[in-house]
Parts: sequence; C-alpha cells; structure tokens
Amino acid sequence: MTLAQSTTHLSCFIEAIALAKHTKCASLDDLKVLLQQKGYEEIVALNTAEELEPQLPIAS
Repeated sequence: MTLAQSTTHLSCFIEAIALAKHTKCASLDDLKVLLQQKGYEEIVALNTAEELEPQLPIAS
C-alpha cells in the first residue's frame, strides 16, 4: 500500500466513523453508499464499511 492509499483509507475510516455517529447508518451497505457519495472509491468504501460493520449498531 502506498502512502497515498494509506492516507485515503485513513481519511475514509475517520469519515465513516463520523457518518455512522451522525446519520441513520444501520448497515454496511448504507455506510458504503454514503462513503461513495463523499467521493471515495468503491473498494475503499467497502473495505472501510466492512471494518466498521460490527460496531454500526453501537455507533448509530
């Protein structure tokens, strides 16, 4: 993973946490769609959503 990819993934992860806390984000698909709407590539959005999925009910 390059530095740019790592930075993008970290940025997406941080944004995903904020989205999960401040929106009605009840599923992996909801979070993935929101991240893609923010401009993140599909694979980055999917990987990030998968990492956070176990905590989605807690965060929302």
